[in-house]
Amino acid sequence: MKPWERVVFGLAALAVLAAIGVKLHELDMPVARFVRSFDIDALNLVGDLLALPGKGVVVTGTFILIGFLGWWRQRHQLAPMTFSMAGLGHWASDWWRQRNRLTDIGAHGLLAQLSITAATQLLKHFIGRPRPRFTHGDELVLGPSLDSGLDSFPSGHVANAFGAATVLAWFFPTVRTPLYLVASLVAVSRVLRGSHFPTDVWAVPGLLRTGMPVAVATFAILWIVLRPAPARSYEVISLGAGVALVLAGGLVRGLSWTYLEGEDKGPLRAVGRLLLIVGVAVGCTPWWAAALLGAVLVPQGVAGFRQAYAPATVPVRALAEVPVWGREALAVGAALVVLAALQSVKGLLPLR
Repeated sequence: MKPWERVVFGLAALAVLAAIGVKLHELDMPVARFVRSFDIDALNLVGDLLALPGKGVVVTGTFILIGFLGWWRQRHQLAPMTFSMAGLGHWASDWWRQRNRLTDIGAHGLLAQLSITAATQLLKHFIGRPRPRFTHGDELVLGPSLDSGLDSFPSGHVANAFGAATVLAWFFPTVRTPLYLVASLVAVSRVLRGSHFPTDVWAVPGLLRTGMPVAVATFAILWIVLRPAPARSYEVISLGAGVALVLAGGLVRGLSWTYLEGEDKGPLRAVGRLLLIVGVAVGCTPWWAAALLGAVLVPQGVAGFRQAYAPATVPVRALAEVPVWGREALAVGAALVVLAALQSVKGLLPLR
């Protein structure tokens, strides 16, 4: 991706984050009042346990332990330490040059944790947003403050969790999804415990630029569950348009296999994948939510269009001979099932 494109897409992501923050603020006080309406010890205990991966002492201690294990494995390779400034500097330089993967993880994790803690605390006390238990009206009260309880935005637990998940996902990309799932559970627990508003926890992955499409999709699901269902006429139109886009996405994905045997045509598959996702969004969310999701998916679409493939070496296959239509039908069926499921939960918990 070109540098100017990174800047444009980054600014677009921030604009999407701001737009969703404005809409999500409409749910802040209704969610806070809903959480206050029940006090279940078992649920509170589960919330506290889910929040553990976001506690600063837990995250910091984990990365220190990982770094220590890395040093322990390489200690025999290091020269003896001499207690002088030059000796300590030489030992540290030697240790860093010979560092292993565990040491790398520990060092990067500690650096990320220190940076995130500093930035989070600065924002918390500069913005000075009251926590839900200190807020009883719908007006937004902000202002610099060092008082306890006026430090709701952003959530420190969620920042720690997503920061740690980002570092670990960099080293272990195959487990990226479970890592971000754990961080998302930390975010949910902070809202259910009444410690933060939805905007406090949702802003963190957006500010860290981790999984913007997932963050937008999560917001869209929350919106359709917690807001009253729209008018029937609008619902029929949006559902029809969504189903049409899903079917078109499956068709385009299938056509991408009609060129060469075993060759995946990047542009067509990128378009088909985007049509499937946007079709589900159009079918069950407001038009502006579908537009925001489409906007954050543009970088992935651009990458798919630019993916290079080897020149053609085998004859073109006939449409009827392509054996992948069954698989693409399953993909379309799965998308329609998700669309039906989201339709069924519209206005499930309409908060006002």
